[in-house]
This record gives sequence, C-alpha cells and structure tokens, in this order.
Amino acid sequence: PARCFPPPPFPTMNVAPECPKRIAPEQVLEQGWVMKQSKHMQQWRQRLLVLTDTHLLTFTEEAKGEIKTRRATEKIRLGFGVQVKALRTDKEHLFVVFFCNAHGENRCLKMQAPSDKARDQWVHRINRTKIPTRVRISTAEQTIY
Repeated sequence: PARCFPPPPFPTMNVAPECPKRIAPEQVLEQGWVMKQSKHMQQWRQRLLVLTDTHLLTFTEEAKGEIKTRRATEKIRLGFGVQVKALRTDKEHLFVVFFCNAHGENRCLKMQAPSDKARDQWVHRINRTKIPTRVRISTAEQTIY
C-alpha cells in the first residue's frame, strides 16, 4: 500500500489569506469528487474537492450556490509550503498533498481521483494555483541564465 512519506524540507511561508466564510460559485477554479484517506483510521471516504485561488478544501456534500467554508472537512491555505505529487502505486489514480496546518504540524492528505487524467489535472491545477499570480507573472518576465 502507498504510504505518505515526509516531504523534503520546504519553506513554511504561506502567502494565502485566511479562509473566507463563504465562497461564491464564480470563485471556484475547479471542483470534483475524489476519495480521501482518513487521518487516523486510514479509511477511504468520498469528498468533494474544491480549489479556489487561495485554498484547497474538502466537503462531504455538494453545496447549492454559495459554499460555506465552516462545513469543510479540510482547509488548506495555498502557498509555497504546499506540495502536490502524483503517486504511482498498486492503488490507481493517487495523489498526495503535503502542507503545514494552522497548528504548525506537517500533514499529508492522500487522495484518489476517478482516473489518471483527473489525477494529473488536479496535480497540475493545484501546483499552478499555489503560486500567486503576481509571482508567476514577475518570474516569467525575468530572464533566467
């Protein structure tokens, strides 16, 4: 079985603001159903994964209209300390999200997408979103030797 291994050292700087109380539908960049492994019992549970420009959240049910973040089972602030990787194991379509939570603890969320294509899209989209637009733009404009 796939196991979460500690990520390599990474900066704990997190540039995203606190999670808003509500998220309007137009603020959602991506959402879809995945299976998420529970922290203590290691059981797989279905969760709605929601990506905004500042957070990655999981929910037990889909919201109609505006999303209330107090109902989220996980709230991950996106920033430079977040790492997302596809896992190639005997269990298909896995990816992991490494992050430092609000209490300063390193966490690893293991998720299973419905297909390899969906997994790769999640990994790409989260990795692209976790770096603020202003950093992507300023870095792209610089000449790299």
